[in-house]
Amino acid sequence: MKLTENRFLTGKGFGVHSPWAYDLIEFVINEKLPYYAYDDLYAFWQKAPDWLPQYPQSRDELMFRLVNRFNPRFIVEVGTGAGVTTGYLASVSRKSRVVTIDMKHPSNKDVARNLKKTGNISYLTGNVLDTLQDVIDGADANPIDFVHIAHTAQFREAAGMLMPVMGRDSVMVIGDLGKKERKEWWKDIIEDPRVGVTFQLSKMGILFFDHTKTKQHYIL
Repeated sequence: MKLTENRFLTGKGFGVHSPWAYDLIEFVINEKLPYYAYDDLYAFWQKAPDWLPQYPQSRDELMFRLVNRFNPRFIVEVGTGAGVTTGYLASVSRKSRVVTIDMKHPSNKDVARNLKKTGNISYLTGNVLDTLQDVIDGADANPIDFVHIAHTAQFREAAGMLMPVMGRDSVMVIGDLGKKERKEWWKDIIEDPRVGVTFQLSKMGILFFDHTKTKQHYIL
C-alpha cells in the first residue's frame, strides 16, 4: 500500500478527515489533562540514574497514554536508558508484560533496582540484537503488540527484526527522531509497504500496521 502523496500538516487535528486519527491526535497525543497515575510515576524520575539517557517527562506521559489507549499485552522496548519510560509503559496495567533490552554497562544494577517497582518488567542486558532475537523467538504464544525503539544505536537493526512480527493491531514507537541519523531513516520506514498510518511528532514517530485504514502520514 503506497503512502498517499497528500500529507496533512496538523497541530491539533485540524484538516484530519479520519475520525480514528483525529481521536488519537486530540485525546491521546495532545491530551493535557493529568492521569491518575502521573504522581506515582514521578518516582521513576526521582530514582533513575540521571547520567543515562531518558525522555522529558511530557514524552513519558505520552507513552503512558498510548499504552493506556491500545492496551497491549506484550511490550518490547529496545534501549532502556535510565529506565524511566519503561516504568511508565509497565505501570498502565500490571497484566501487561514488558521486556526491555539494553547493553551491559556499569549502571545496570541501578536501573534494575528501580524497575523492580512494578513487578511486570523483565530487564535483559547483554548483546542487544541476540537478546532481541531470543525474545522474538519466544513470543509465538504472546504476540508482541507494542514496540518502543528507544536509546540504542542499533535502532535500524532492531526495527528490521521486529517489523516481520508486527500484526494488524501492533504499534511501534520510534524515539529520538530529533537525531539526524534517525530522521533520515524515518523517511524510509514510513514508505515500507508493511507500515500503514504513521504520525510524526518533533522527536517521536508512531507506526501502525492496520491496512484496513488508508495509508497516511500525519505531521504534528
